[in-house]
Amino acid sequence: MKKCLLFLWLTVPCLLLHSCSPSHHNFQTAVVNPDPSLLAQESGSCQGDKQNRNSITPGKMVDPWPATPPQIGKLVLKQEYWHYMKEAARKYRVSPYLIQAVCAIESRYNPQATSGRGQCLGLMQLHRSTAKKYGVNPYNPRENIMGGAAVLARLLEKYNGNLLQVLRVYNAESTPAYEREVIKAFQQAMKNGATTNHLANRRDSLRPGGKSLFIGH
Repeated sequence: MKKCLLFLWLTVPCLLLHSCSPSHHNFQTAVVNPDPSLLAQESGSCQGDKQNRNSITPGKMVDPWPATPPQIGKLVLKQEYWHYMKEAARKYRVSPYLIQAVCAIESRYNPQATSGRGQCLGLMQLHRSTAKKYGVNPYNPRENIMGGAAVLARLLEKYNGNLLQVLRVYNAESTPAYEREVIKAFQQAMKNGATTNHLANRRDSLRPGGKSLFIGH
């Protein structure tokens, strides 16, 4: 009993620093198993290694990323926010597709989103204490994305790229459904982003000597 109480005392304050429950969202919750090949595209992890199946290695990312934001479900991400996500990705060495996926599930890209208890705010649903810790205005889209990316980067490093563990700590009330949603969104963003780049490269190949107008940094 004493060990259990000690464990709770140590872990609860840590969890409260991050995001809140996604229960106020209404995103598709179909059961999805992570696709190792898609995760490997972004992480460079070994497909056959079960331990790395849900892992992301910070810094090993595919860049350049598409100029326009990849589609996740029927949500529409503003071009401005996509630029911020790529900026945060380069600064903190976190996949912009992961940042986008977290935004999609946490707030549905709503910069004014507020959790039911009023403690988690903005695009990435930063807890008030987390926003204060990182010195960001949670209702400012760019600052919110930067703060959320910083948290993801720290957790990815702490948990050696274990995405499931990262999500469980990022969201204080994480559920299997929430984890499936974020992973599905992440996979979809990567797949659609790769498709966009492929089409851009094909267009570029039809423009001899010309630089693609469809690929941005």
